Amino acid sequence: MQRRDILTLFLVGLVLALAACTPDDPLTPITVQLKYFHQAQFAGFYAADQNGYYADEGLAVTFLEGGPRVDLEQAVMDGSAQFGVTAAEVLISERAAGQPLSAISVIYQRNPLVFMVMADSGIVHPRDIVGRRVQYNLTTRTILNAMLANLDIPPNQFEEVDVGFDLEQFYAGNVDVWIAFLTNEVLAARAAGYDVNVINPDDYGIHFYSDTIFTRDDIIADDPELVQRFLRATLKGWTFAVENPDQIPAMVVEYNPDADLQHESDQMYASLPLISTGEEPIGWMDSTVWADMETTLREQGVLTVSLDVDQVYAAQFVTEIYK
Repeated sequence: MQRRDILTLFLVGLVLALAACTPDDPLTPITVQLKYFHQAQFAGFYAADQNGYYADEGLAVTFLEGGPRVDLEQAVMDGSAQFGVTAAEVLISERAAGQPLSAISVIYQRNPLVFMVMADSGIVHPRDIVGRRVQYNLTTRTILNAMLANLDIPPNQFEEVDVGFDLEQFYAGNVDVWIAFLTNEVLAARAAGYDVNVINPDDYGIHFYSDTIFTRDDIIADDPELVQRFLRATLKGWTFAVENPDQIPAMVVEYNPDADLQHESDQMYASLPLISTGEEPIGWMDSTVWADMETTLREQGVLTVSLDVDQVYAAQFVTEIYK
């Protein structure tokens, strides 16, 4: 072999070697606006992140904490986040107000919102709430009145009390009915040694989705592949979380070092029947449920303008994943 041929082979080999050492395409950065503070409520997102499911889809995900003072929808509208998590009824109201936001998946098929009462209060049925003091909340008033209406009980037959969010007000007896989540305040009250019962609107025909993943319409239109990749990794993360609940508390600590491991474990286990109902795949959306929510909001006077509820959600992504 001539010297020139050897040099050619060497150069070809060098080029191939350098090509092999070229780093992978950079991950696409995206931001997710969470509904609340870092906790097991967002276990599936954490699992997708820490198990590399997002990276497998070419994504690098940043999470923004939510909370009662964070405008979740505005964060997505102004581009601070590409995806967000909010209440389904809020998304319906935002869409009715003209905001181009659409749901792409629902994590909590059953709403964790309940009405918590002391076991010795004598309140065992929705009719027993009549004449009682109820912690004030506009959204909850809608759900409570809808539940009462389903039982032919006149609306607003209770006293609304604005006492903030301090459970001590409930423990002290200043409020008879506390707005609570099965995954949070109910756990906290029982951990504090209080014997509490709950009235669940879901048991009385009020089925509201919760923890709904949403994005802007232009992202769906301009980059449907991004939406599909994000949702595919996210639902894979939620499947892992449901199948491995014991691993979730340690994952939460990665984002919230002060998290109480026992509380996070209790929250995760309380979430399981709300996320994986055995009726639909994780993250599924049912058009009938969306229609029923819209009807309830309209009957309660929350919706006063025309709305095509089918425009509130884009089911094609979750449908494609489970096809």
